[in-house]
Amino acid sequence: MTKGLFEPGSYSVRAAGHNGSLPMEVTLTDDRIKSIEIDTSGESKGITSPVFERIPKAIIEGQTLNVDTVSGATVTSKGILAGVADAIEAAGGDPEEFRNRPKYQADQADSPDEKSADVVVLGSGGAGLSAAIGAIDKGAKVILLEKFPSLGGNTTRTGGQINSADPEWQKGFDAFPGEVNNLKGIYQMDEANIPEAYRPQFRELKDELEKYFADMEKGENYLFDSENLFCIQTLLGGTRKDLDGHVTYGNYDLVSNLTHKGRQTIEWMKTKGVEFDEEHVTEPVGASWRRAREPIPTGGYGFIDPLQKYFTQQGGEIITDCQAKELLVEDGKIVGVKAQYSNGNDLTVHAKSGVVMATGGYSANYEMVKKYDNYWGNLPETIPTTNSPALTGDGIAMGLSVNAALVDMGFAQLMPSADPITGNIFSGIDCPPSDFVFVNLEGKRFVNEYGTRDQLCQAIFDQGGLIYNISDKNIAATRFNSTDEQLENDIKNDACFRADTLEELAEQINIDPEVLVDTIEKYNQYVEDGHDPEFNKGSFNYKVEVPPFYATPRSPATHHTMGGLKINVNAQVINEAGEAIDGLFAAGEVAGGIHAGNRLGGNALIDIFTYGRIAGENAASNR
Repeated sequence: MTKGLFEPGSYSVRAAGHNGSLPMEVTLTDDRIKSIEIDTSGESKGITSPVFERIPKAIIEGQTLNVDTVSGATVTSKGILAGVADAIEAAGGDPEEFRNRPKYQADQADSPDEKSADVVVLGSGGAGLSAAIGAIDKGAKVILLEKFPSLGGNTTRTGGQINSADPEWQKGFDAFPGEVNNLKGIYQMDEANIPEAYRPQFRELKDELEKYFADMEKGENYLFDSENLFCIQTLLGGTRKDLDGHVTYGNYDLVSNLTHKGRQTIEWMKTKGVEFDEEHVTEPVGASWRRAREPIPTGGYGFIDPLQKYFTQQGGEIITDCQAKELLVEDGKIVGVKAQYSNGNDLTVHAKSGVVMATGGYSANYEMVKKYDNYWGNLPETIPTTNSPALTGDGIAMGLSVNAALVDMGFAQLMPSADPITGNIFSGIDCPPSDFVFVNLEGKRFVNEYGTRDQLCQAIFDQGGLIYNISDKNIAATRFNSTDEQLENDIKNDACFRADTLEELAEQINIDPEVLVDTIEKYNQYVEDGHDPEFNKGSFNYKVEVPPFYATPRSPATHHTMGGLKINVNAQVINEAGEAIDGLFAAGEVAGGIHAGNRLGGNALIDIFTYGRIAGENAASNR
C-alpha cells in the first residue's frame, strides 16, 4: 500500500494577522489539503477580509503554497501560508514541496477593456463611496474603481469616531471636570489672533459661551457645543508654522462649510443605512472636544458596509483590483481614466460628467512624506504607519499631471498612540484622551495627554520615541474598536501588558515600581481635584485604581497627510491659475485646504463623508 503525503487529520496552527496571531484549523486527507478554517474574531472587521477568502481558496484549488499574497494584506497572507505549511509539516508532509509547485492561477473571465459612465469615482473609502452615492442619487450612472481587492480604503482602519456639532444631543451629557476651563481659554483669546474671515463666528461663539457660563453658575451641568465652537476649534487645531516660518490655517469657506454641515451629514448617512450609537458621546485622540459618535458596529466597517450595500442596490458598479493610472483630457475637460487590472490588462473608463478623486493621502509612502515634509524635519525611516498600504499618493500624482494646484503639502500628521511595530491604533487599550495616562520609560508623566496630536508626538519623540499608556479595568471598558479576543491576543504578543497590581505591571515593563505608583497616585488626586497642576490636563474621566492594570506601548506613526489637491466648496479641483478644472473633483485626504497644518481627531471622517457627497453631487450635475 502506497503511503500518502500526510497523516490525515485536523491540525491546529496559528497565522499572523493585522492584530496578532490567529487560530487556524487545517484539515488534511492522506494526499490533499481539504479545508482551512481561520478564527478571525480577533481581527478588525473589514481590514483583511479578502485574505481569509482568497488565500485559503487558492491553496485548496491549486494544492500549492505558491500563491500570490493579497495586495494590502501581505503580512496576513504570508501568515496563512506559513500556518498551512506548519500543518503540513506536523502531518509528516514536506512544506517545501508545496512551495515549489506551480503557482496558482485563478480562472479569469475576459475583462472588458473599455467602459463608460456619467461619473467615475477613484477609491472606495468613505469619500469615494459618499461621492458614488451622491452621484447615483442624482440619477448618474456611476463606476467606482478600487485598486485593492477589498473596499473601504483607510476608512476601515479608523476607530469610527466622527465629529459633528449637535448641541441638543450633546446637552444630554454632563460636562467633565476641566472642560469649562477649556472654553474659558477660548473665550479669553484676543480677537486679533483670529483670522479676519473667522472673526464674526468668533464673536457669535463668545455670546454663546457667556450664556453657557451663566447656566453653569446657576447649577446647570451639561456638555456645551455649537457649530461656531466646532469651526473655531478646527481653525485653531489646524493653525501651524512650517520650518520656514510660514503660518497656515484652514480655508474659511471650506472649514465653515464643513462644520456647519456636519449634523446634516450624519442625518444623510442614516438614510443610507448607517446606524449610530446615540447613547455615548466621545472624542478620539487630539479632538479638542467631546462631539464624536460611533457607528454600529464600531469602527470604519460600520460605515463602509452599509454605504457599499446602498450603492450597489441603486445599480452602482464597483471594479476592484483595478488601479487608475492616468486622467484622460479632451479640450481642457477631464473625460475619464486609464486604469490597469491586477492581472496587467488595461481598462479605459470614459466619464461623461466628471471624475472624482478619492484616492486618499500618502502616509504609506515614506519617500513622498519625506520629500514634502516641512514641519517635522527629521522623521525616522523606521516610523510605522497607521494607514492602509494603498495610500501612496496616486491621486496627487494624477492631479499634478493636469496642472492641479497643491496646498499645505509640507505638513503630515502623526498619530501619537500607535503600536511601535505595526502602527496599529487599536492594539491594547486604545481609550479616549480623557483617560490617557502617558508615562515615559522612567514611569513619569511628561505631557498634557489632552494635547493635539503633534504636541503629543513631539513630546514622545523627546522621550526617545517610546512610552506607555497606563490604564485599569474601568478605562479598558471605554476602549475603541477592539474586542476582548483582540486584547487577549495583544497581551499574548506583548502589544499590551496586564497585572493585578501597579508594582507587578511596572516590573513587566522594566520601570521602577515606586516611581510608577507615585505617578499614578498623583494623577488620581488630580482627577479627584479636577485640576492638574503639573501639566494642566484639560479633561479627566477615570482614576487608575481598579485592577487589573494595563500598560500599552505607544509611539508616533504617520497617520494623515495634511496637504493635497486644492479644492473649492463645490469640491472642484483648482489649477495653478486659480481656476476650476472642468470635470475633476476631489474629496477626502487627497484634497487639502481644510485641516491645514494639523487635523482634529474625528474630523477626517466628517470631512470625507461631507465633501465626498458634495463632490459626487456636483460631478453628476456637470453635464
